[in-house]
Amino acid sequence: MRLIFTEDGVHYFTNQGKRISRFRLSDGVEEFGIHVVDFSPATIQRMQLLGYLSKIELPLNNTVSKRKEIIDLIKLMTYGMLYRQYDTTVFSCVVESDLIKTWNRHNVKNPIDYKTKINSQVLKNVLEKNEGAINEIKNLVLRPVVQRIQKSEHLQDTEKRINTFLAEKFLDNLNPLIFFILTIHRGSTGYFQLIREIQRFLVSAMDRSSIPEYLALMVVELLMNMSMTNATSQYSRLLQDDNIYVLLRMNKKRPEAGDRARMHLMLSNQKSSFDDLKQKINSRITTNISGKSLKDFYDSSPDFQENMNLGLYYLSYLSEACNKVNINFESFVNRSESDGQVTIHLTLTF
Repeated sequence: MRLIFTEDGVHYFTNQGKRISRFRLSDGVEEFGIHVVDFSPATIQRMQLLGYLSKIELPLNNTVSKRKEIIDLIKLMTYGMLYRQYDTTVFSCVVESDLIKTWNRHNVKNPIDYKTKINSQVLKNVLEKNEGAINEIKNLVLRPVVQRIQKSEHLQDTEKRINTFLAEKFLDNLNPLIFFILTIHRGSTGYFQLIREIQRFLVSAMDRSSIPEYLALMVVELLMNMSMTNATSQYSRLLQDDNIYVLLRMNKKRPEAGDRARMHLMLSNQKSSFDDLKQKINSRITTNISGKSLKDFYDSSPDFQENMNLGLYYLSYLSEACNKVNINFESFVNRSESDGQVTIHLTLTF
């Protein structure tokens, strides 16, 4: 697996003495990063949330054997984007609050806005000193959310524990500056107004928690169809011996109002040469494949339909689920004019 760094990531790891390599990725772009074999999910997600990662590329020679790894990676990165968007939403609420507007009027030389940065060591010392107060703030935010989870008739006990843990993770990944501000103004009218807003946003964030699971399952189904071993159709025989790549791209977090996290997945087949069969199939789909939605592409490709029922079910569910929680989900199939390569694209804007 290749981890591709942002400029901040390159700067950080270079300063740490880490050797950075240059890779040509499946999208044809050369980028700087590192190759990893064994990795800690927590470390990868932390790098993501710190803004050190721009892309992750996973090559697949055997999709079946890597099914769990694929699912875990997609879920990990998608949850990371949900944490990031929750943090953005909460921070925007804090910055735009009457409490901060009042603060800024009285602290003209040290205003708090979207680009405010406090010395990390100073911030760490303040947070450690106020650890007890911060835990109380988190518990105050969590209380109604956890009660909602425990009262749910649709969740099993295990699911309730998982959802409670997830709610805690959302708070743990908030910008520390948010807790710095809350501890300073603890007990004020503005403080309690912010607590209610943070609770409301947490409920909305939790409503999105099914998205990573269904996205991961759908991606696996798509990949399985790109790497079938018992192939009978022309498309299947075409794809079965190829090297398949999953390329995940994340947009850069911007310190401004209305910023939305965006994640793009590209599933591609990177066979270096094209046999006669592939050329024939490419010529057949050249005029009408580019830019099609994923569903339209499979609907118009009978050779794929018989193996796509489950994948299309996940696609349908994911589209509906994203629409309900204000996540913009797009899927389409495209063809490269240079080599005829067909790629599947999935984009989520949170």
